[in-house]
Amino acid sequence: MTFALLTQLLQQNPSETLWIADENSKPLLVQGVDFRGDLLTNRWDIAKLSEHQTARTFFNDFRIDELSRRYRSVVYPLSKEKAVVHHIINCCPSMLGQGGELKMLGSKRSGIKSYASKSAAYFGSAPQLRKCGSDYISVSLFNSDAELGKTLDGDNYPELRKPPALGGLISKPGQFGWDKVDIGSDLLATQFEQYLPPTGARIVDLGCGYGYLSSRLKKLGNFHITATDNNAAALLACERNFKLLEIEGVVVPSDAGADLEANIADFLVCNPPFHQGFQVEGDLTDRFLKQSARLLCDRGQALFVVNEFIPLARKAKQFYAEVKLLCKAQGFCVYRLTNH
Repeated sequence: MTFALLTQLLQQNPSETLWIADENSKPLLVQGVDFRGDLLTNRWDIAKLSEHQTARTFFNDFRIDELSRRYRSVVYPLSKEKAVVHHIINCCPSMLGQGGELKMLGSKRSGIKSYASKSAAYFGSAPQLRKCGSDYISVSLFNSDAELGKTLDGDNYPELRKPPALGGLISKPGQFGWDKVDIGSDLLATQFEQYLPPTGARIVDLGCGYGYLSSRLKKLGNFHITATDNNAAALLACERNFKLLEIEGVVVPSDAGADLEANIADFLVCNPPFHQGFQVEGDLTDRFLKQSARLLCDRGQALFVVNEFIPLARKAKQFYAEVKLLCKAQGFCVYRLTNH
């Protein structure tokens, strides 16, 4: 996405504009954009970055009902997940005043042409789509007197539910692999019994998602688990699973664990992501490794699982004294990391 285009849209009546920002907007905030409007995000790192760059920042799972006003313009760089995009389009009538505009932008591969047609049909307005360099911008005009079209299929986005594949665990759309058990996480969990510390130990589930790894740890003993994730949908689901399974511990927002205190873990488990929005972010694994080493106590150990093409053994050597490959299967590798 061309960030010059996004900057241009944000500079038009900023005090009357809501910027809906997921991970695809992060580079612009890193550059230090000054936006005097409101920002809504489902990502903790973006919420932290934007604290001093916006008028107000809202961090939640795109809960539009928590906003307290209507806007002249909603600017939305498209998310990767269709359910999220449909949910936001469906919510726009409650966010926009008469004559307000939903401005979506993205590349051709983001699906913007299809979303432009869908949003126009829903708003009952003529579709407006134009190309700007390698990107596109769609503008849908909201007329409060017009009858809205058929609501888009957002897969009941806000609803927490129990997908059949999760064996009774709770999850929801808005997070990667929300309705399945990740192959890598399942492989990682097979190593728990051999390496777990004694009952009562302090464990960190780093990048917890809906809490699958914490649920597997609970089956093996009673531990104090700190589960953390960057994604608001993941935090909601994980917190509900902690209550469901009576897991002792806390679920807290953090970007790769950077907000947690040092030396709080006897044992740490992690299945780090390697995608950020539409991009593959090369330093994500490094960030998780760095924070995991900071979070572990002196005699602690970490178990990581990664896709086999990620050179974790090489990356981990700058943070750990010992890196041991425990198993390799189905395109994933599990490693044990220690400093003793």
